[in-house]
Amino acid sequence: MNCLICNKNEAVKFLDDYKLEMKEDKDYFKNAKIYRCNDCDFAFVHPMPTNDALDYFYKHVYRSGGRPPYLVSENYEDQIKHYLEDKNLSYLLYLTTLIDVKKIKNFYDFGCGDGDLGYALKKKFPQLNLFCSEGDSQCEKILKDRKYKNFENINEIDKKFDLIVTTHSLEHLSDINSIFSKFKEMLNPNGFIFFEVPNCPKEYWNGRPYDGPHLLFYTKKSIEVLAEKYNFKFLNFSNSAYTFSEDHRFQRESQDLYHKGKSSIFTKLKQTLKKFLPKKLISFRQDILQIQKIRNDIKMNWFVNNTGDNCYIRGILQKK
Repeated sequence: MNCLICNKNEAVKFLDDYKLEMKEDKDYFKNAKIYRCNDCDFAFVHPMPTNDALDYFYKHVYRSGGRPPYLVSENYEDQIKHYLEDKNLSYLLYLTTLIDVKKIKNFYDFGCGDGDLGYALKKKFPQLNLFCSEGDSQCEKILKDRKYKNFENINEIDKKFDLIVTTHSLEHLSDINSIFSKFKEMLNPNGFIFFEVPNCPKEYWNGRPYDGPHLLFYTKKSIEVLAEKYNFKFLNFSNSAYTFSEDHRFQRESQDLYHKGKSSIFTKLKQTLKKFLPKKLISFRQDILQIQKIRNDIKMNWFVNNTGDNCYIRGILQKK
């Protein structure tokens, strides 16, 4: 088979069996394997899930309640506060340091989830027009409330943008080439792409608990090859977030929490009680939990880049 980025055949080798985040996902990802191109350092799943299976998974399953990585809050009042979390603030600092956002008018977020980054940026730069593509039914209300124009099908977009953002979305795709080709078409001259994806050198593969639901696995080298292929130049490239060992630990903990929660009578009782508690009381509890994190040194991971073993890579590309 050919590499999905550099298109070379002889360098593609079997890497490992695909590890599911949870066994229930087998219906969507079947018996996938992972292959790696030794030439451009890019790894990918084969065979890929069907588009119909992926569409259903991300619309109805991925953010369903009680499922890691716990992307949906216990109530809407908490959900609207997520834009103030450390990860999003680190994005704000990074972007506004490297790009003059006052000159950005049309902002597009591919796979935006709740749209936290664009929403936070617009609070400081009200001239922004917010657009996105997000098919998850769990995000419909908050995106509407935040005044996003949501194009569920990226191929329907005929507008031009000054800044495209895609954080932790590119690894979920089955085809990176069609997306980058479309990004190039959508960008104004000298427009920018801000991306962040998991970093997948050998340190990632050693001891990882699971792969799912990721389908594409990037390194600095593979991103550089991709950028050159579509005629983008790097404004900046950085390694970010936790160490690989910390990231693997967090993944294992979320898996354990999920499996314990499924079989725990206490967890089921707690979920039942929450239905009768005032939402403001639940929100107050969440605020207390956030306050407890303020003096935890783990939060520094979002603000200190390039330590050498960060589990994410981020960068800003500019259209030539």
